[in-house]
Amino acid sequence: MIEFSEARRTALDYVRNLSVGLRIELVLVDEATSDEGWCWVFAYDSRAHLESGDSGDALLGLSPLVVIKETGMLQPLSSTPPPDDALALLRLSAEAPVTAPVAVGESAGATAATGPPRPAPIPLGLTRAVPVDGDELAATVRQLGLPPPAPLSPLPDLSDGRPTDGATARGPTDPGRLLEAFQELPEATVRNALLPLVVPDRVVEARAGLFDSAPSPCRLYTSRRAGGVFAGLRPTLDPDRAHELLAPYSTGDLTRWVQSQLQFSAGAPIPPPQEELDAAQLAFLLALIDAYKTRFFRSFAGRRSTPTPLALSCADVLEAQEDALLVADRRWLTRTLTELFALLAHPGGRTGVTLPPVTEEFAERELLRYAEAGHLERTGTAAEPRYTPSLAFSVFAGTLFTWTVLLALHDVQLTGWEDGRAAGQEELLLFVVTQPALWTLLSDGLTEVVRTPEPDWSRARFALRSLDLADAAVLTDDFLRPLPVEPLPDEIYAPVAARASAPGPAPAVSPEAPTEVRRSEPGPVPASPPTLAATRPPWQPTHQVPADGMPAWAEPDPNRAPVARIDARVELQILERAGDWAHIICSNGWSAWVDGRVMEPLR
Repeated sequence: MIEFSEARRTALDYVRNLSVGLRIELVLVDEATSDEGWCWVFAYDSRAHLESGDSGDALLGLSPLVVIKETGMLQPLSSTPPPDDALALLRLSAEAPVTAPVAVGESAGATAATGPPRPAPIPLGLTRAVPVDGDELAATVRQLGLPPPAPLSPLPDLSDGRPTDGATARGPTDPGRLLEAFQELPEATVRNALLPLVVPDRVVEARAGLFDSAPSPCRLYTSRRAGGVFAGLRPTLDPDRAHELLAPYSTGDLTRWVQSQLQFSAGAPIPPPQEELDAAQLAFLLALIDAYKTRFFRSFAGRRSTPTPLALSCADVLEAQEDALLVADRRWLTRTLTELFALLAHPGGRTGVTLPPVTEEFAERELLRYAEAGHLERTGTAAEPRYTPSLAFSVFAGTLFTWTVLLALHDVQLTGWEDGRAAGQEELLLFVVTQPALWTLLSDGLTEVVRTPEPDWSRARFALRSLDLADAAVLTDDFLRPLPVEPLPDEIYAPVAARASAPGPAPAVSPEAPTEVRRSEPGPVPASPPTLAATRPPWQPTHQVPADGMPAWAEPDPNRAPVARIDARVELQILERAGDWAHIICSNGWSAWVDGRVMEPLR
């Protein structure tokens, strides 16, 4: 049970935050506050309207704020139905069993009666985007009095090794610049906004990229101890501040961003050839689409007096898969999704896991199955069968020749502590935004894939649908809803240093920082997408490393530490560019991502 003063402070923080977002000074109307027995109801209005009484200064849609006495939870009251009915509905939900949030430094077993009030919800529009470096962010966290980083925290990997007091050859690390970006917000809001970076129990990695471009990553951290608010980090190529901090970031901000990416599609209801697929079937379907796309564009090579149906063979499907893995060309679905799956950071820090390869035997069996279902018509001979796509399949595959945006949400949520390490669940939601159709791919059972030394795709399934924008919004909301699990154990939030001597494998999700090495050409990177180096075209250098050497990354993401440092004057070949990043390959077949602005072209 909380006191009135705590409830009023929670409501006041919410109103102050909302004032910043709306750029209008809002104040609590104390004389309108009511005590309903089980909650307090706080009214608020603009100061201009209270002082002038002019209806022109009144703001529409300002619903009262309800703070529940038992839990301290704040809930804006719905404007529909009428206030009395809305309050009655809220009371019914409030009387259901709830778990109180855990304050920083308190036991996970704290009860609602002894715990502090929940943090006030974060309104939309408060997010700041601030360039930061790791040590500056760590110094700010220390100044705010937040706890040491927990196992899932990205802060240790962001630090460049400065002393803990922030002193460096460049001078002390001053958190003042970062805090200036939040100066209009209450200190409690700032602390709560950065707390997810310190004690996260969930990571949502959002990637979005236009057709034929590398998807830009943003990792969003949240924690039950922060009331569900997110803090995000996305890469920059600023040598002094390699990251951009997004905070405070609400679930509503994330769903609105997703909707802004999806709006370019007409959302036509186009049926796919199969709505439920296992991993092997999905890999085959991607290769089949790429094979059909290849045949379709090759058919324009010469004029014909009569239309000639396009026909595909098993060899065409296998060739499409091989080409997609061999050539770094994101115009092909197989390559794009192979790269995407390889970049996912699974619980335990594992990366480089891709869909199973399509074998000749499996491709032949799937082609026959598609023919029996009417998606393909078998032609050719018994010894060399070919398959002509049906009109329905041609329409389906044709919508995926190009896309406007490819957007992926990879959600990892911790669920407990098992055998000395955190246990988690993960799933993937993928949107392929095309002009006619909005395709969605939703995983089920992705967690089970990486539980064994070798990826086991037998229990993973994927749902493929074309949705309209409204259904896509509902799906996004459902996907982002937290798992209904019991309070998480203290070990998940314990400082890493406190358990450094504990036996057992590394904590879940947070990848170990790779050790930097110096050599003429770095060794292989486990997280890189699969390639067929044995059949790669002849290597032809185009650039060289500058005189002071250069770092290299496994992916275009400064959120992760460099995997190697390449010595001066090593010759490189550029495979592709993505903004300021360059995907390079060395003479021994090893490839990585580097800062394309500093490479020197060969003369």
